[in-house]
Amino acid sequence: SWLIEYTAPMNILVVTGIVTFVGMILFLLPPIPGIPIYLTAGIVLVSVGQESLGLWGSIGYACAVSILIKLLACVMQQKMIGELFGRSVAVRQMVGINSEGIRAMRVVLSDPRLTMNKVFILVGGPDWPVSVLCGILGLDALPILIGTLPVAALVVPTVFAGSFAYMGSIENEDGVDLYPWADTMAAVASAIIAACMGLFTLS
Repeated sequence: SWLIEYTAPMNILVVTGIVTFVGMILFLLPPIPGIPIYLTAGIVLVSVGQESLGLWGSIGYACAVSILIKLLACVMQQKMIGELFGRSVAVRQMVGINSEGIRAMRVVLSDPRLTMNKVFILVGGPDWPVSVLCGILGLDALPILIGTLPVAALVVPTVFAGSFAYMGSIENEDGVDLYPWADTMAAVASAIIAACMGLFTLS
């Protein structure tokens, strides 16, 4: 794709900076979920990093960067939006502060203990509203980040899905796919993503 061609001559650290910056901007927009950000990291960082880190090393690197982006976004949403602008009527409306679902989340998130229900909300809830709600409630960032770490169960297969999609497009000089199993594994990774999202959401 054009994105792979555009970033091909760049250093992996430069591309990491670009992916991180764009990912953070997207995370600050209420309607944007994390899935497309993780998919893009899986495609771009692997295509750029496979020569220096190896294929599997670059996939692991993309997973780590994606998790870091998610955690940084949580802090920014909580501290820069929730805490600073939590009294804004517009922000509270975008969070849906008076809806039944958000009211239930407020009760669970306000519990000082790190319960399973809190983890399920932090991981499976909508990214922007949950993090901003944590800021509105004045919660400490560190326990929230710890409760968010299981998001790796969603991030890792999503990065793998993007990586497998990229690998499926690689051909040798004879036009033969180098990774003929990649498309199948991308489908498997997508099924795992759907299962994780369903688990976290329903729980």
